Amino acid sequence: MGCGKTEAALFAAQRLITAGSNHGIYFALPTQVTSNRIHHRIQAFLRNTLADEAPLRLAHGNAWLEDDFDLRLRPTHSTVDSQTAEDPRESVREARSWFASPKQALLATYGVGTIDQALQAVVAVKHFFVRRFALAGKVVILDEVHSYDIYTGTLVTALIRELVSLRCSVIVLSATLTAGRRRELLEAADIREEEAPQAYPLVTVATANRCGHFTPEWQGRPPVRLRAALISEDETIAELVRRAESGEHVLWIRNTVVEAQQGFRNIRGSVREGTVRVGLLHSRFPFHRRAELEESWLGLLGKDRPVEGPGTILVATQVVEQSVDIDLDFIVSDLAPTDMLLQRLGRLWRHPRVKRAAICPEFWVRLPELATGGDTRSLKRSLGRSARVYAPYVLLRTIEVWRSRTQLRLPADIRPLLEDTYKDTAATEAVAWHELREELEAERVALAARAEGLTRVLGHPMLADKEEVLTRREGAPTTPVLLLRSFICGLHGLTTLVALDGSRIDISERDWCRAHARFLHQWIVRIPNWMIVKQTRRPRWLDLHGPADAVVAVVRHDGRCLFDEELSVMTYDPFLGALSDRPVQPTPQTWKDDDDEFDS
Repeated sequence: MGCGKTEAALFAAQRLITAGSNHGIYFALPTQVTSNRIHHRIQAFLRNTLADEAPLRLAHGNAWLEDDFDLRLRPTHSTVDSQTAEDPRESVREARSWFASPKQALLATYGVGTIDQALQAVVAVKHFFVRRFALAGKVVILDEVHSYDIYTGTLVTALIRELVSLRCSVIVLSATLTAGRRRELLEAADIREEEAPQAYPLVTVATANRCGHFTPEWQGRPPVRLRAALISEDETIAELVRRAESGEHVLWIRNTVVEAQQGFRNIRGSVREGTVRVGLLHSRFPFHRRAELEESWLGLLGKDRPVEGPGTILVATQVVEQSVDIDLDFIVSDLAPTDMLLQRLGRLWRHPRVKRAAICPEFWVRLPELATGGDTRSLKRSLGRSARVYAPYVLLRTIEVWRSRTQLRLPADIRPLLEDTYKDTAATEAVAWHELREELEAERVALAARAEGLTRVLGHPMLADKEEVLTRREGAPTTPVLLLRSFICGLHGLTTLVALDGSRIDISERDWCRAHARFLHQWIVRIPNWMIVKQTRRPRWLDLHGPADAVVAVVRHDGRCLFDEELSVMTYDPFLGALSDRPVQPTPQTWKDDDDEFDS
């Protein structure tokens, strides 16, 4: 984690292009947010390496919201006279081009976007053949491959199989890939791995004729002091506050939004005013507010964070787990699978510093108190809300592997931790564990079969190729909600919208305007359906400028949300995000009862 995989992949891709093996790059990431972050890094890389001008496209459902969504790059060392050359971005800012559509954006020589845009080349969506044509012959970089569940992971395997047949070069990046998964991906490319080295870090290079491995030189980090134990919330908060007040920058990663909100409120009530800065990050903020928070905290905790100043406490969900360059002195994490814990660990002492308030890197994992001799239901109840996010069996295996350790050596311990978590231990397991394992295997088989079936594109009706159609496993149903302070209908088909920050526009219900559509999207957040009051009427300006399924909520000054002037259980707070005012259920048993949306 943090050793430069992205730069290494881009360097390898440019070498392949220079050699004439390929003619472009598509860099695929798990989410739109991570795509936007990498887009800026690749933009700088290409400016310094290209010999000629070339287009760089951001390819995902909301790429058109970015200012430079259609950016033509000029090399840093260009022979063109900068005094007379026309700015190639000028016309782009005036209107959306044909390439604003994600599937057409893939046709550009260089592209960055979500994995979904590439996966829709192998599932039954309209114009899947356009995506295949667009990717053919390119270097396709698949980042954070470990983060996908079995459903999306099966589609990734099918994608690699198709990309190889399209004469693509495929680069797979992951800091926590198991040997078994590496073998599956190689077999998808019709490559057999003769030996499975246990070295870490490991680079595997495979062609049709051979498969080789080598271990790059990598300077290990200081040993990490580990505490994986039953740690109460009171003890957690006390330790976070103590360290922050002594000048450390600390992080608490929670598995669900509602738990993160609870933790933030409890910490804020325990900190002496003016001593430390406390913040919260998760997915249930409108885009505008989330961007503000991320920019602020990436500055406070990034590579160039201030040397002096007060300590900080950040409470966050999985949004900081990967593709986020933040550097912490101390981290507390809720229980998660080993590969996710290692990703979280990658934010600890990430950059060398002359001065730190902490003596050594330290990582706490909060383990639950397991029911002894219980059945599967009692085990799930012991695991709490984490069992709604991750497979209970994998969490139990993670507890077994981590709880006896007091120290981690990175990167030496990464491979053993991963392989020990996912090895077959069926012969020595308790009955309840065995049942949970069988439950997981049955789910894997069903999801893999469903995903494989959807790759037979000629046997299914073609669906609209919207973002994530068929490429992600369905979860708790959510709806995009536009949060406004007020909206007032005026003359000539115009409506005055007032955003939560006081900014306002006069929006038309007849004429589409990119600036107005962008304004709306900045104040949209996805909310679980049970928190929303079903609306009987939908404004025409929302039909014209907003997502097809979006609804409007007016946020009163007390935070309560009105849908069609009817109060809901939903409230909004600029520091907490969207939340419910009903009591939290400790372990909801069904999606219908769930009071949360986790960040996976």
